[in-house]
Amino acid sequence: MSTRAPLRVRKVQFTYPDDLAPHWNAERPEWSQVVNASSLLMPYLEPFLIDAIREAIPRIEDPALREEAKAYLGQEAHHYKQHRRFNDLLLARGYEALRGYEATLEADYDALRTRPLAFRLAYAAGFETMALAIGHMLVRHRRFFFADADPSVSSLVLWHFVEEVEHKRAAFDVYQAVVGSWRQRLSGLAYAMWHTLRRTRQAYVLLLRADGLWNRLRTRIAMKLLMARIAAACFPRILESLVPWHDPARVADPLWIREWIALYERGEPGLTRLDTHRIHLYPAALV
Repeated sequence: MSTRAPLRVRKVQFTYPDDLAPHWNAERPEWSQVVNASSLLMPYLEPFLIDAIREAIPRIEDPALREEAKAYLGQEAHHYKQHRRFNDLLLARGYEALRGYEATLEADYDALRTRPLAFRLAYAAGFETMALAIGHMLVRHRRFFFADADPSVSSLVLWHFVEEVEHKRAAFDVYQAVVGSWRQRLSGLAYAMWHTLRRTRQAYVLLLRADGLWNRLRTRIAMKLLMARIAAACFPRILESLVPWHDPARVADPLWIREWIALYERGEPGLTRLDTHRIHLYPAALV
């Protein structure tokens, strides 16, 4: 395993235009609502992950891993707070059906909190396996997903997944230190994928129905093509995680992400409003 680099808790703040459109990527409304649906999950999912890792910390013997786990908690806490702010703007756009959906998420995670710690840590490690795959996908295909889209929302999503890639090993290593069962890790991955993808689909269907788009043939075709692209980009990396000797520390970080982090360390303010007209370039060319 590689040497642990300290995780940085970056309290980045994002501002949004007063007239922010739910279809913040006008060319890809289906993608916009998939991201919006994923964002709705974060204020319920990430506190659940935080609670599981926090409960596990006293059981970790390695002091370096304990410190990394604490920094992980800080990153995840700031993620869901920023998504909460964005979600409130989304709810203010008249998507009243989402109130009931949020109640469903709250009930889901209240029930999952009653499960044993080993299950909850396996869920956390499984979700982070998904997040690592998604982070690599978003960076590699950033032109497709973010070209000419709203800079603030695009920057929020990319910042979040910069840090998901950065802390790729934290939940996994906590799980290995406290539980360690390969079979249970796979079970946690399967459950986390089933649960989060199911709820995300439920939300984007609600959103697209409210837009009057869900029953259009064009929307259904665009959604199938979008999901095929996402699956093709993510599932090979998820499949790599199924072997007993999997270690996310061995997964190299994309150059784009390393450059984003370097720019942050230099105090670059433009990272909260990336130039999405040139999103295919590296961050230094965007700020």
